Amino acid sequence: MAPVGKVKKKKCKQKNWHGVTYAFYNNEGTRRKRGKRCFNSCRHPLGTMHTLIFLCISWYFISSLASQVTKQVLTVCPLPLFLGEFQFIYTAVLAWFTCYIAYSFPGFYRIFPNGTFPEYYIDDRETSRAARKESKLSSLIIPPSNPILQTVLPLGLFQFVGKYFGHTATSLVPVSTVASIKTLSPMFILLLQKILKISTLKITLTLIFSLCTLVLGVWIIVQEDNRSPASSNELREFSKYGVICAMISMFIFVLQNIYGKTVFTYRSQTDESQSNSGFSRQESPLPLYEKLDEKLVAKKKPKSYDKLTLMIYISLVGFCLSFGWFITLEFAVLFRYFFQINSSSTVIKAFPVSLFLLNGTFHFIQAMITFHLLGEVSTLTYSIANLMKRFAIIAVSWVFIGRRITWLQVFGLVLNTLGLFLYERCTSQSKIKAKIRPE
Repeated sequence: MAPVGKVKKKKCKQKNWHGVTYAFYNNEGTRRKRGKRCFNSCRHPLGTMHTLIFLCISWYFISSLASQVTKQVLTVCPLPLFLGEFQFIYTAVLAWFTCYIAYSFPGFYRIFPNGTFPEYYIDDRETSRAARKESKLSSLIIPPSNPILQTVLPLGLFQFVGKYFGHTATSLVPVSTVASIKTLSPMFILLLQKILKISTLKITLTLIFSLCTLVLGVWIIVQEDNRSPASSNELREFSKYGVICAMISMFIFVLQNIYGKTVFTYRSQTDESQSNSGFSRQESPLPLYEKLDEKLVAKKKPKSYDKLTLMIYISLVGFCLSFGWFITLEFAVLFRYFFQINSSSTVIKAFPVSLFLLNGTFHFIQAMITFHLLGEVSTLTYSIANLMKRFAIIAVSWVFIGRRITWLQVFGLVLNTLGLFLYERCTSQSKIKAKIRPE
């Protein structure tokens, strides 16, 4: 019998699993929670810098190829709504199939960071196999509900409108022009945040200089890209319209970014230790979320959704929203082409099924690599890598065109790089000051 005044401490059983030691107590609820954390922490991390470099290079390569494939598809089949419809439904199918693989094979599930899939498993070496099966979700994705629909409806609308104008711009102007115009998004983000009275960066000389170099670099690249060997006035008018479409597409995705940042938050409930790898950048096929008010979020406690679930629902919503416009504007063109009705006047030169499938596959793989990087590196590191991706797309597009690269194009790209680098420095310094500022 233990002496009076002393409390007999319970001995905890130490369990070493893949080099991570956890204590499992007799209380079943505590054991299950600890097992859940242990299972998630033992996923295979990107442990070496070589793996990160390989992923970034693959990301740049696939993104550049995807842009060129999109350009090829829209050149012979200039139907931006149909291409968007295909990407929506094909992405949803691939996302569902990926969820099925993760649901069936825990090893595949562990490869990806928390928040990529629904939390299928609560694993514990001391838990029986039958109990582990019972801990799995009964469905591959989270069933639809009013909160999910309220979340994905505006995001699906942004995706639909942004894709339409982005594809239209790609069909009319070079890929490098579209990619360079997208680098103007920081300036529009600042303007909209000022208009909507959202807390933003403090206006400094460095920030103003970075935005000026951005605008000048984009202007030089667009002017050089528009020096086409064709002298037709019609093509020049189309080029101007393509630049306008690229601007509208960039503006739509800026609105999507601000909407996601100011309203929603995404954070895995079982991975609180990874709080430094926030999802706060826009260049992803899915919108990314960030907390605005800790107290407000704590009161409302919104439901967090994994990225694959969001990808599926946003793709389905985008497909439904654009279906009516596709039937109205482009279905008749496809019908005449396939049934050879007045085929001489159709705008479709060919229907490359293989390129459509390749484009959809590249689009999905790019999204999965993005999710993987977001879960493994910090927000600032991802932002820099994302900016480098844009420059890779511009450079690869110049190589694919086969035209001689001028010094003005290189100078414009250097100005663009300098402007984005200075903007990221201002952003990172602002975040550091916000963290150390006393509340």
